[in-house]
Amino acid sequence: MTEQGDGRYQADIRWTTHGVVHIRAHDWGGLGFGQGWACARDHLPTIADQIVKVRSERARFHGAGPDGAHLASDLGYRVLGVVERAEAFRAAQPPEVRDLVSGYVAGYDAWLAEAVQTSALPAWCAAAEWIRPIDETDLYAYLGDVALMGSGRNLAGIIGRAEAPGPDGPRLPSPLSALGGGPAGASNGWALGGDVTASGHGIVMANPHFPWGGEARFWECHLTLPGELDVYGVSLLGTPGVQMGFNADVAWAHTFSKGHRFTLARLDLVPGDPTRYRHGDDEREMTATTHTVAVREEDGSLTTVERTLWSSHHGPMVNLPLLGWGLEDAFTYRDANIDNVAVVRQFLEMDRARSMDDLQRVFGEVQGLPWVNTLAADRHGRAWYVDGSATPAISADAQRRYRSRVATDVVAGLLLANRIALLNGSDPGDDWVDRPGARSPGLVPHCEQPQLERRDYVVNANDSHWLAHPAAPLEGYSVLHGFERTPQSLRTRQNHRVVARIAELGGATVESVVAAVLDNASLSAELLVEAAIGRLRTAGVVDIEGTTVDLGPAARVLDRWDGRLDRGSVGAVLWRELMAGFAESEWRNGGPLFAAAFDADDPVATPAGLAPAPAPDSAPDPVAIAAGGAVVALARAGIAIDAPLGDVQWVQRGESRVPVHGGGEGEGVLNVVAPIGALAGSSLEPGPAPLELLAGRSERTGLRAGGYRCTYGTSFVMAVEMTNTGPVGLGLLAYGQSGDPRSPHHVDGTEAYAEKQLRPLLFTDTQIEADPLLARRTVSGG
Repeated sequence: MTEQGDGRYQADIRWTTHGVVHIRAHDWGGLGFGQGWACARDHLPTIADQIVKVRSERARFHGAGPDGAHLASDLGYRVLGVVERAEAFRAAQPPEVRDLVSGYVAGYDAWLAEAVQTSALPAWCAAAEWIRPIDETDLYAYLGDVALMGSGRNLAGIIGRAEAPGPDGPRLPSPLSALGGGPAGASNGWALGGDVTASGHGIVMANPHFPWGGEARFWECHLTLPGELDVYGVSLLGTPGVQMGFNADVAWAHTFSKGHRFTLARLDLVPGDPTRYRHGDDEREMTATTHTVAVREEDGSLTTVERTLWSSHHGPMVNLPLLGWGLEDAFTYRDANIDNVAVVRQFLEMDRARSMDDLQRVFGEVQGLPWVNTLAADRHGRAWYVDGSATPAISADAQRRYRSRVATDVVAGLLLANRIALLNGSDPGDDWVDRPGARSPGLVPHCEQPQLERRDYVVNANDSHWLAHPAAPLEGYSVLHGFERTPQSLRTRQNHRVVARIAELGGATVESVVAAVLDNASLSAELLVEAAIGRLRTAGVVDIEGTTVDLGPAARVLDRWDGRLDRGSVGAVLWRELMAGFAESEWRNGGPLFAAAFDADDPVATPAGLAPAPAPDSAPDPVAIAAGGAVVALARAGIAIDAPLGDVQWVQRGESRVPVHGGGEGEGVLNVVAPIGALAGSSLEPGPAPLELLAGRSERTGLRAGGYRCTYGTSFVMAVEMTNTGPVGLGLLAYGQSGDPRSPHHVDGTEAYAEKQLRPLLFTDTQIEADPLLARRTVSGG
């Protein structure tokens, strides 16, 4: 289909299998127009909802929300000031970024106008007054919010509740639900160098684990501006450019960084004045600002709510769950990405990189990466790892104090368990320090960030930078980049084991890399299951909350298990729930689970071996108790212990229930899918009705009545080789390209993922034109 028009912007769009979008334009504005138009066509309601959020209008359209969540979010975003910062964000951009963003906004608005005219919007939001055109301020505000995905956006709810104690004493602490973000983001990323590939060229594997709903989803696209840009990959919804993918010369993957993008600081308050605090030998006044938001009442009328919120010299005050804002101490926060106006330029210049040297130059000069590790390879066989994320800089003494604090201070330890670093805000020695060459004051400059280049491989699976390659550990970096010489997750260890085997065999190809990622082998099973079976046979029966459980059938099921998390695997669900009987720290450290403790000099192989059973008269066998608990938990869910995984683990895509393979952290599998996960976000788009909750420990695995309805995990899968004649790759978007359940591209990617059927990543015109499902349209407007 071709449109004729004299609009300011024009783009040619081609769609291929699974709705992948290939956009070509003759200027930056046209390219942005095509991308904004096509992404809105697939996901406009989600993007529109996020614009409402950053404009502090959730309560205006949806009421105060459960426990005042919308109201608190609106006020929190007022304090974060992403709308107020938008103009400075725009002013800092080079011309091509300004044009790209301007075009994106115009493309979004053009699709909205067409959708309204043709009744193409989903029924749940078709008549919603918050579905409306956007402007550049809106999009820059949202891009600022995306930069805060690893920091401030997760704190908006507790910033918006940070009222000072009044005459009657401290305010109530924020509810636990107000602290967003959930567990750490998960992903696997590999860059294989020429020494271990069949061709001698580099191969990159990207396997980000993200939510399957909401704003933190990827959208697959190919952007071409002849002579300037030709890049394929994925972008987060509502963001111009490509954040992860490849061009003709380099490819790169990202994993969520284990480092800290912000710090909390505890303030010692001056007695009798909760808005005054000590800072060294001085006393400082907090700054008060009154913010106003509109709130829709149940009858549809609007009321105005005013709330006075506070800031220290570090940044906004927060009202922490459980702790609140007391009379003796309070908490404040500072964000490394609050002024990150380089994030769009960072990705666009990566998209345009012509060599590994060029890519590395971008990291050194722009320093706009917000919250991810990067693993890259080129056609010359170079492989590179860097944690280039924005990271607070603190002194060596402050780092020593921090290490001591998390070991001895209960609050600091609990916050670290939630990926939050706590400093002493009343000690000037804990303040952020300025480093020459950093993007912004108080940040670590690129030259001090962990990075490693090799010709065999580099790997990351969300543990710290320390073990990008076991033979070359990265040590001596800031503690806020993550701890070193510490136990690794089962998934990190499995990544290293799998890649080491690939390297040992040599001759890696795109096909062998994909097969390894989707092999679904469980490391915890490989290490423990054989010994665990013997223990269950020895134990015989156990008592679980008054229920006698015969462990013989469980032992027989595990004995027949193939040790994988494939759809037909029998025993996988039993092992999953057995591992849930141990704390997540015990999956890493050993304790009652592993016989050999973690050894920092052998971090991939340890911990190992099943810990021996306690003496019969001293304590119950924890393995037997965990297995008995697993049997009981599955029975409560109505699941037989020998149920094939695919019978009880699925993804709901519209009306389609799609059985899927994959597992969780306790299984130590690369290919993660789970009912619970990180970056759940705040999208208000409707989803399936909640499943029945179960008594017991189901939160660790997400077990509900009937099984595991997965909402998180493998999103984009990409394996691409950088050859002298161009990139050659396989991939898919596991949850599909469209957020609209009426679209075939809402489910076709999931069905392909379930069958492990990755498709070629089409990069050349010849490849695109040969696709059997090719469709095309020229769009214009603005």
